[in-house]
Amino acid sequence: AAAKGLAIVARKRDRGGQVNDIRFSPDGRFLAAASQEQAVDIYDVNKVGRGNLERLGYCKGIEGAALQLDFSSDSKYIRVTTGSYKHSVYSVPDGSPVTQSSVIDNVVWSTWTSVVGGEVQGVWPTSGAESENASKGDINTAHVSHNGLNVATGDDFGQVKLFEFACPQPGAKFHKYVGHSAHVTNVRFTYNDKFLVTAGGDDCCLFLWRCM
Repeated sequence: AAAKGLAIVARKRDRGGQVNDIRFSPDGRFLAAASQEQAVDIYDVNKVGRGNLERLGYCKGIEGAALQLDFSSDSKYIRVTTGSYKHSVYSVPDGSPVTQSSVIDNVVWSTWTSVVGGEVQGVWPTSGAESENASKGDINTAHVSHNGLNVATGDDFGQVKLFEFACPQPGAKFHKYVGHSAHVTNVRFTYNDKFLVTAGGDDCCLFLWRCM
């Protein structure tokens, strides 16, 4: 259903806790909502009727609060990253777990926002003061640029970092940018990768960085 302006066309509540992330599928058919209640609900965007969303399925067996979502390029799979620093793959729209490595290894992801995985292992600090808290989850957010060349992260030290992607080796080199006074809660490249938008926590600020 096409929305004109910012009018509310539908609403739905299937969980009592907070929603940590939402994501439209690349084909525009589905909307996924990641919940603090260890669940991801998948809705049919094309069947918005009487101001309600139809839930088609939900991802089960998630270990920890669902924090980050990424659809596959063909919209058949969704990857869920949790507060337990694990990620799992589920089929869309029924939400059944996908465990076959032969399938997962061949999935092409439309986006990458996970802070875990072999491709981003190098974003975690291995030395210095930051490494002492790395196991406590000081990296809150990540986003791979649309051209697939870089990954940006935000951490509990108020730092925005830019790495080459992929960076599978520990202690990968990076560029560091400061400005936020407290933890960085989200980072996102714009559609053309010309800018990076970062959201602060306690400082209540949005920063816009030009990508040179």
